[in-house]
Amino acid sequence: MITIKDLAAVSGMSKSTVSRVINNAPNVKPETRERVMKAVQKLGYQPDILARGMVTGTLPMVLVIVGDIQNHFFTQALAGIETTLEENGFMVVVFDSGYEHKREVTSIQMAKICHFAGIIPMTGFNSDQVNQELKESGCPVVLLNCHRENDLFDQIFGDDYQAGLYATKALIERGYRKIYHFSGNSTMSFISAERERGYRQAMEDAGLPVTPDMVRRGNLRQDSGYMLAQQCLKQGTDSVALCCNNFLMCLGAMTYAQQHGLVLRRDYGMAICEQPPSFYGEGEFIYAGPRLQEIGKAAATLLLDRINRPEKEKETQLFSSLDVYNP
Repeated sequence: MITIKDLAAVSGMSKSTVSRVINNAPNVKPETRERVMKAVQKLGYQPDILARGMVTGTLPMVLVIVGDIQNHFFTQALAGIETTLEENGFMVVVFDSGYEHKREVTSIQMAKICHFAGIIPMTGFNSDQVNQELKESGCPVVLLNCHRENDLFDQIFGDDYQAGLYATKALIERGYRKIYHFSGNSTMSFISAERERGYRQAMEDAGLPVTPDMVRRGNLRQDSGYMLAQQCLKQGTDSVALCCNNFLMCLGAMTYAQQHGLVLRRDYGMAICEQPPSFYGEGEFIYAGPRLQEIGKAAATLLLDRINRPEKEKETQLFSSLDVYNP
C-alpha cells in the first residue's frame, strides 16, 4: 500500500507538504503541487477517503440534489459541477429527489450524518424546513437556481427571466399571437417563476393579452408537455405557439404534434426557456437560456471558495451569460 511517506520520498517533499497537496489545501505553490502529483501518478497512489474523513471531520464528498436526472438542465449543470469538483479532489454524490420535498430533506440529513464537505441543491424548493435542514447540516451550501430572500447561503442563479423574455419575443417576431406558456409550479420553483415572468413581460411589451388559460402548469416532465399540447393544439393552430419551461416539456409537446400530423413552423411554433441537448443540434425550435455547464462550474467554484474561506460573507451571483437561438 502506497503511503504519504512513500510520496514524500519520491517527490523530495516533507510528509506535511505532501499531505497538504493531496488534501487540496490552499496556498501551495504550483511547482510544489506539480512535484507531488507526479509522485502520485508514478506510484499510483489512491487516497483513503474514509480515513481522511476520520482525521479531518469531513468526507471529500459533495451532495448535489437534482429534481429529475432525466431533465437536461440538471444533467448539463451537473457535468460542470463534477468537472470542477473532481479536479479539486472532491467526489460528487447525486441525489434525485423526484421533485419530492421529503426526499430532499432526507438527502440533506444524510449529508449531515456522513459529514459531507458541501451541498449544492438545484431543485428550487423554498420552504422553512428545507432551509432549516440546510442550516443545521453544518455543510457549506451553494444554492444553484434556488433563489432565497435571505443571506443564509451562497447562491448562484441563471437569468431565467431573460430566458423567458427572449424565447417569447422570438415567437412574437415570427408572427405568433396566441402563445401558450407551459410552466411548472411557480410558487415552489424560482426557475419556473422567473421564466413565466419573462414570458408575461414579452407579451405585455407586444400588447398581447395573457388570459388565464394561456399559462398551463405541469410537472416539468415529458408526459405533462404531451398532455398540455393536447389541450392547446386540439383547439386549432392558427398563429399558435408553445413556449415551454424546459426541454422535456418541449419534447412531450412535439411528440403529441407529430402523432397528430402537425408540422413545426408550418402549423405551430415552439420555443424553450433553456438550452436543448447538444445532440439535437440547431433544429427548428427557438431556445434561450443560461449556458448550463458554465453555470455548474461557477457553482462548484463558489462552493470551493466557501470551503476554503468559511468566514467570508455570503454571496449571491447572477449568471447572466445567455445563449439565444432563433432559426
